[in-house]
Amino acid sequence: MRNRRSLSVFLISLACLAGCVADDPPAPDASLEQNAASRPNIVLIVADDLGYSDLGAFGGEIPTPNIDALAHGGMMLTQFYTSMTCSPTRSMLLSGTDNHVAGLGVMAGRQTGPQRGQPGYEGYLNFQVAALPELLRDAGYRTYMTGKWHLGADVETGPAARGFERSFVSIDGAAHLGGLSWNGPGLAPYRDGETLVHVGDDFYSTRFYTDRMIEYIDADRADERPFFAYLAYTAPHWPLQAPPESIEKFKGLYDDGYEALYRRRLERAKALGLVPPDFAGIPPVEGQPTWEELSDEERRVEARKMEIYAAMVSDLDAEIGRFVAYLESIGELDNTLIFFLSDNGPEGLRRDLDAPLSDWVATCCDNAYENLGAGDSYVMYGPNWARAGSVPFRDAKQSAYEGGIRVPAFVHWPGVVPAGTRSDAFATVMDVLPTFLEVAETKHPGTTYRGRRVATPLGESMLPLLKGDATAVHADDYYVGWELFGHRAVRRGDWKIVWDSRDGENARWQLFNIAADPGEQRDLAADEPERLAEMIDLWERYVRDNGVILTE
Repeated sequence: MRNRRSLSVFLISLACLAGCVADDPPAPDASLEQNAASRPNIVLIVADDLGYSDLGAFGGEIPTPNIDALAHGGMMLTQFYTSMTCSPTRSMLLSGTDNHVAGLGVMAGRQTGPQRGQPGYEGYLNFQVAALPELLRDAGYRTYMTGKWHLGADVETGPAARGFERSFVSIDGAAHLGGLSWNGPGLAPYRDGETLVHVGDDFYSTRFYTDRMIEYIDADRADERPFFAYLAYTAPHWPLQAPPESIEKFKGLYDDGYEALYRRRLERAKALGLVPPDFAGIPPVEGQPTWEELSDEERRVEARKMEIYAAMVSDLDAEIGRFVAYLESIGELDNTLIFFLSDNGPEGLRRDLDAPLSDWVATCCDNAYENLGAGDSYVMYGPNWARAGSVPFRDAKQSAYEGGIRVPAFVHWPGVVPAGTRSDAFATVMDVLPTFLEVAETKHPGTTYRGRRVATPLGESMLPLLKGDATAVHADDYYVGWELFGHRAVRRGDWKIVWDSRDGENARWQLFNIAADPGEQRDLAADEPERLAEMIDLWERYVRDNGVILTE
């Protein structure tokens, strides 16, 4: 195991160590402690901006043997949904309810007009929900987290305040190599427990988060209680950075361009049965140059970006493999449920081209070809590679189309979840909390937790589906809504409506049958007016029930 002291961590301030957490945690349930051996460990692994087709198990060419082995050794979830961006998804994940209820109705700092100061728009995981780590800790679990928090910048809204006993987290984002911030001047902030820290030049996020999680589990090996380990990796979120030896493995692999990659992944998706054999695919991104229209130098740079991205995914796989090997070495793998997902679709925007970020990138970073991928470089791969990352779906992150909210996911639990299975049952990130609570043999407290009113989960336990005792998670009339930055959607059964706010004054509801048209290419709004009206009624109910405040 890598020595943690090899990472240069510099303390810059001590956060308040007493009086910051809302309440002292209750003692673990004694009866549950006595039955510790009968309850499994729970590991939640979240990748950041990983596309649906980036993994080998879902049709990708990037070698991901360790993740694929977990997916094939359990149940692949082909219709699993998140929110459109990272922190709203994470709020839903840890609360079991909608992001507009849990405090991330919009991402922190992006509140506008009537959203400011309103419940559900706090910009952090609010205390109107009981958080998953709190509930599992109360049930007798050890609770650990490493990686991206992004649910509150202060100690009183950080991991320690929401039930994690040990944590090392990136507070707001995704630095990878060294300590450079990902979103503006300065160094990236981290919290080691309740202490604010920066990191040194030898920091590599994917490796370090694995190291630290192994250390946490190892430190409590003498304790017979099960553990909940939340590995919230920041790979492959931008900026694209990876060690040179990782990048070198992919040299030349993407020299034929993004259209060729799209075609290869689409054919693989068909071969895997993820889409029908006659599925035509998604048109190229409007307004973007074809590969042939790029100059030789532009193609060289674009190919290198994808090489770096692939290296980040490959390293993610290697570190997950190392963590799984550790669990096996201590005899815990067979008694561990592992749930893997991405937090949203791949990033298709080029934020590094827009001020003020572009101004900072121009002064902070060396984006010469030879330096791309280093800790002082800053690049994103853009909409054309993201189109290939979203195969077979439309659009990408921050969109309510399938490419923004439908993600790769699977569950591995030896002896319980049948190996080599795949389910196309509709499920969402809100179903994770109820599932984990049932696995932990505990229950959500209902409407009151530690003397305060809390929301009850909207999700349902997936355990019957995972064990093969059911074919669906939700009843036929169950529906889910989405809203973020004006983008909107509702899905019930095979039907979905989408509102794309990028259309401005021309924005309108579109209606799709996802089963027949997974690429959302045939708008049926004019052909199915009654069904469209029913879906809009559901949207209006969603807005009322979840306190959605629309500003666009």
